[in-house]
Amino acid sequence: MKIDNQIDVLASLGIPSLPSQSPNTIAALLWAREVLQKHQTMSYAVQDPKGIEELTAVTIGGVDQWLHIRGRNRDNPVLLHLHGGPGAPMIGYMDAIQRPWEDYFTVVNWDQRQTGKSYFPADDENAPLSIDQSINDTKEVIQYLLDHLQQDKLFILGCSWGTVLGMHMVKRHPEWLYAYIAVGQVVNQTESDRIAYERLLDHAREQSNNEVIAHLESMAPYPDPNNPEQSFIDHGAYIRSMLSDLAGEAMLHHSTFEDALTILHFNKAISPHLSLTDLSNATVGDTMALYRDLSFAKEFMEIDLPEQVGNTFDVPIFFFTGAHDWHSPRVLSDDWFKRISAPHKELVHFEESAHGVLGEEPGKFLIALVNKVLPFAKNALGKQVSR
Repeated sequence: MKIDNQIDVLASLGIPSLPSQSPNTIAALLWAREVLQKHQTMSYAVQDPKGIEELTAVTIGGVDQWLHIRGRNRDNPVLLHLHGGPGAPMIGYMDAIQRPWEDYFTVVNWDQRQTGKSYFPADDENAPLSIDQSINDTKEVIQYLLDHLQQDKLFILGCSWGTVLGMHMVKRHPEWLYAYIAVGQVVNQTESDRIAYERLLDHAREQSNNEVIAHLESMAPYPDPNNPEQSFIDHGAYIRSMLSDLAGEAMLHHSTFEDALTILHFNKAISPHLSLTDLSNATVGDTMALYRDLSFAKEFMEIDLPEQVGNTFDVPIFFFTGAHDWHSPRVLSDDWFKRISAPHKELVHFEESAHGVLGEEPGKFLIALVNKVLPFAKNALGKQVSR
């Protein structure tokens, strides 16, 4: 099923080709989606009397942005998940992964502006996206949650791009945070891309993959020092896709890049939290700003957190890092971690993970979250948190 011979809608939703495109077949597909949505709703419903589940739009930075709040006891500490991308929203995907977390935390997923349920058409001329806007949005979301959930502090879990926003919160508003947890910590984006490129080239040469070698050599030097944002737009996704396929060192360690995307998209296609309009926006809406807007891509490639936020922080810091992560290269985050000064810091390597630690080693992640991170809320409150 294609629109304008460009977009394969079913493939973009992680759904195999249909045996036909007759009205009956389409009706059966929609019926199956409804059945799966009801199953998801029953399986992951929060039924505890003290529990909370809210899916709501909140005005953040002058536009509606969606929050999904879930937990088995609304008095538990809040864990705000800052998703990656920019433009990789998680509402509709996280239910199965985070359900065990909900015994210990009230978990919040926020679809950032112009992504997921918070999508609206781009206006790059008059209202371009910016990193400062994203940081300000994050501040407003935290302030809303602390007030709405009647909490004094919360935890931030930043993933990939979310670690940029998270680290700015750590630096600017330590009084709001029990602790900060990074997965796939971004450090210096231009250096990340250079390292990923060199890593892929090494793998291609070891495997005598002449096609990949030729492609990489044709884009050298990467990133282009004279135009790093355009070279990222042109080649960044290719490098990470091939790192995943040749070495399991980007999205997931044990799955190809395409398989990882299929899992993500299908889970969203059957989610009860996403409407058909949401799915349509994800499929035929504007390309994410990172690959559409040169000014935003330029800001992104200029990210250098040690330079921008420093190395000294007043919040406990955890780096939960995939041992095979070259999407946000582990070598950079490990090096920065050594230089960080904080009241408490801890580095945990997940040995069977690349960039997607949350889904690759969910049991180990949960144990680390509960045993290493949660006590910082207990200590701050001076009492045992609800379990």
